[in-house]
Amino acid sequence: MINVNKPVTNPELVESMNKFINEKSADNELNLIEKINQSHLMTPVIISGDVENGLIPEGTTVSFKTITNTDNESYIVTFTDEDELYKWSKDKEQTLAYTYDDLNGIVLENINEIKGFVINPYGQIFIITPEVMQYFSKRKSEIVL
Repeated sequence: MINVNKPVTNPELVESMNKFINEKSADNELNLIEKINQSHLMTPVIISGDVENGLIPEGTTVSFKTITNTDNESYIVTFTDEDELYKWSKDKEQTLAYTYDDLNGIVLENINEIKGFVINPYGQIFIITPEVMQYFSKRKSEIVL
């Protein structure tokens, strides 16, 4: 079962996003990649079935809410915290917390329908596509070396 009541905040990720926006240095880029990889992101979903005591029973279908760009490409929307979520929707949204690796896998499994995911689409706007995922992997391996 998945717990749906876990609050999400990412002050370190938000700080690294802002630093990267203000100064696109190699250090800020590596810090941003690290923080994205360590974070849990609020992801609006539609859950088919009943949530029992804050838990989603196995076998329940979870669908992701998306936004579409001018090229009619869909992206899963994700947020660093509730403040960013409320910029997108004032309604009480059902959300789940997903890691970068979770979202990476979901995008790659559904690449014909989903082109990536976007973090804070009404704030800092970071679009993560399969190409960006490959770049992140390359940069992470460079750090290890």
